[in-house]
Amino acid sequence: MDPPRPKGRETRNPGAAARPLPRAGSAMPVSFAQASRAPTGAVTGLRLGEILVRDGLLSPAQLAEALALQATQETYLPLGQLLIAHGLATPATITAALTRHARRARLGDLLVRAGALTAEQLAVALDTQRARGARLGETLLGLGLVPRAELVRLLWAQLNVPPADLDAATLDPAAARLLNRHYARRHRVLPVAVRDGTLTVALDDPDALAVLDEVALATGHRVQPVAATPAALDRALDRAYGPDGPPLEAEPRLELLEDPLEDPETPGARRRLRYRCQLRADELVRRLLLRAVSLGASDIHLEPLGDRVALRFRVDGVLQEADGDVPPRALLESAREIVSRLKILAQLDIAERRRPQSGGFRARLTRGGETLTFNFRVSVVPGYWGEHVVVRVLDPRLAPRSLHRVGFSPALAEAWLRLVRRPTGLVLVTGPTGSGKSTTLYASLNTIYRPAIKVVTAEDPIEYVYEHFSQSEVNPRTGNTFAAYVRAFLRHDPEIIMIGEIRDEETAEMAFRAAQTGHLLLSTLHTNDAVGAVPRLLDLGVDRNLVTASLLGVLSQRLLRAVCARCAEPYQPDPHVLRELFGAPPAGYRWRRGRGCAHCHGTGYRGRIPAGELWEPSERDRLLIAKGAPLAALAASARASTLSAAEDLEDKLRLGLTTPEEVVRTLPYAWLVEFRRTRGPAAEPEAGDAEALAVTAAADAAGP
Repeated sequence: MDPPRPKGRETRNPGAAARPLPRAGSAMPVSFAQASRAPTGAVTGLRLGEILVRDGLLSPAQLAEALALQATQETYLPLGQLLIAHGLATPATITAALTRHARRARLGDLLVRAGALTAEQLAVALDTQRARGARLGETLLGLGLVPRAELVRLLWAQLNVPPADLDAATLDPAAARLLNRHYARRHRVLPVAVRDGTLTVALDDPDALAVLDEVALATGHRVQPVAATPAALDRALDRAYGPDGPPLEAEPRLELLEDPLEDPETPGARRRLRYRCQLRADELVRRLLLRAVSLGASDIHLEPLGDRVALRFRVDGVLQEADGDVPPRALLESAREIVSRLKILAQLDIAERRRPQSGGFRARLTRGGETLTFNFRVSVVPGYWGEHVVVRVLDPRLAPRSLHRVGFSPALAEAWLRLVRRPTGLVLVTGPTGSGKSTTLYASLNTIYRPAIKVVTAEDPIEYVYEHFSQSEVNPRTGNTFAAYVRAFLRHDPEIIMIGEIRDEETAEMAFRAAQTGHLLLSTLHTNDAVGAVPRLLDLGVDRNLVTASLLGVLSQRLLRAVCARCAEPYQPDPHVLRELFGAPPAGYRWRRGRGCAHCHGTGYRGRIPAGELWEPSERDRLLIAKGAPLAALAASARASTLSAAEDLEDKLRLGLTTPEEVVRTLPYAWLVEFRRTRGPAAEPEAGDAEALAVTAAADAAGP
């Protein structure tokens, strides 16, 4: 049994404060929120020592030794805390045992046993508590019967949370990095150490014990709480995170616009549980979005893979595994809630898990006094292990303002601007998804815009908002297709029409009709090269004569990762890569690569630059299109009227803006062949070129 505390001894035990941190045990088998509300009634009538011995968790000899040691303490120390401090038990085992026997020490009994309160004072406090409907601790403080420090100490004892001397403890920097410093200061929690998958966390408020459930979820570790005084915790937070950090208001804050979380006051245990799950998923979703923004990612990929959930970010066109951004355990446990949360934000049907869905939402990010509104597009596709989610991040900071800042060579940029300044006709940008086509169109429109012209756009979706354009978003469910918008635009007296993509016959027909009625129309196609736009348009049902008459030019482009300017260093590329690109190692090039730094997240690349070929059909090319000549003949003829990718790329390589390895990784094989043909040691035509020229000559001889 627990002996009574000797009376008249009010001093704290100096040895207790200097005792080192206890060894971290297993996490509690229930949540900390549940532990703080565990039953306090002595249903079995057994004391803690008897319970531990009966359950085989403590031997009778160990119990006798512990009770003898407890009797010698100058300051009353409950048996549970004494056992934990000496390594004879862990909070997990004690909590589990008390839960099984529906017993936990009453706070009033602890106060009387510690000599902080008489039985008569406790009776008065209990009567007042029942009359006011308040908690006992609040009642005791209100009556002035117990000092706050003593009450907090015994509340920790009631919860079987051991004390810790943070001033004497060695703080683990790796543990501190598991929590954002702003979160740690706001919630007054400090990760102290990690051992065997268990994170020891110090806090100073017994009522805040439930926050440890969030810490466990956020870090992916089992959590072992220890108690600290407020002053000691403040000093430890300063040691771990620095005393002169930015104010809490400077923490990045993400406000989800039109955010439909359920009402927490809704009655019903199941509804309240669902609300807590939503809050947990909401925190993880916010963390994913903030991480994507900080990385400059264009997409977030969330993919269930059986026993784990893969999280990847596409940065500068390359998918990267998330490294510690969200713990794998938290992702796996909350995957369904995260998907549901994203569906709710994107206004999708959360009950529909068999069909693909897509939608979007907006979020306002405040950081460093600057507030930006981001657009996020959500695509959900059912898979074998569950729903796969991709979130496209539309960063307003990346909105292109001028073609000259996009990164094309001066020669290509000037030639392209001559085309888009023409008063009428059709101009196309081609390339695969994610090759920067829309960015080029936006930058071009911003470069040529002036108050004397009207620009209208139809987009799916609107990626960037510009105040001087009239922008409309495609929505097939309401009949607002690309073709419908072009038809309507013709009655709005524009000079320039931009449509996001020519993807069907109706849109193609309306695009060429607009180009023939005194408008300049800009759009995109999915083709591998510039000349490939012609067969694609013919496949969409456009008449050859319309293509010949209206097509002004085609820009085909790709995006290359740029060498990080902050960690760039000279190097010698792999000879095999140089032979593949040039045929033989060239002279006069300034090879540079990034060694990897914090600015580029260790990749050596930061940002992307375009490489493109620009084809302006000559009269000879138009004749071949009208005659229906084979594509090989048209491609051979178009070489003379094309500003090739080799010309655009050569300056980027000479200046060390990108690397040969990146060029070989990114560009299509036909472009590499053309680069080697025109920039290699031998510049004579290859066999394939001669064959194409022969086909061209045969087409010419056939006549109209």
